[in-house]
Amino acid sequence: MIHKLTTPSASFHTSWLESYDEWGTLDQDGSAAFVAARYDLDLRDSIDFAKWVEVLHELPKQSFRPPEGLTNQSTIWVVRDATYLGSVSLRHALANEYLTEVGGHIGYGIRPSARGQGLAKFALKGAMEEGRTLGMERVLVTCKQPNVASARTIESCGGVLESVRPPASFAPALGVTESIRRYWIDL
Repeated sequence: MIHKLTTPSASFHTSWLESYDEWGTLDQDGSAAFVAARYDLDLRDSIDFAKWVEVLHELPKQSFRPPEGLTNQSTIWVVRDATYLGSVSLRHALANEYLTEVGGHIGYGIRPSARGQGLAKFALKGAMEEGRTLGMERVLVTCKQPNVASARTIESCGGVLESVRPPASFAPALGVTESIRRYWIDL
């Protein structure tokens, strides 16, 4: 079976819900829960899920002005056949303190049952290609200090460790309590 990168589609709702059950959280790629919350959407509901997918299609457009706390971003899904396996988000700018300190330009997540297959690297490379297409010269990619697998993925894609920082003062309120590894990747 071959996996591929694709734009979000409401047709993956059932599979996305299965991924949600595996994760136990809406935040599967570093931005899903945040975007859904800004639009007051319940992603378990098929109608709200379709609205969320519409928002994900609007977010990369420079003419689109996201609500406060968000920035323009491209979202790419990793799928195999009709199965949602994960997601990667490329934020076009470090538009706020959270992204500058914690989130970075790229956030990705692979559902637990699909890990260990190189899909995170596949997703990260897809986001890097999208960044090149947008004219970005380098991107900040972060992971939590204990996430060795993610650190290896970032390093295998050319990530150069800038620093390991304790969580920013506002981060614990957002659920981030571990130190953050900060990497830069030249595109």
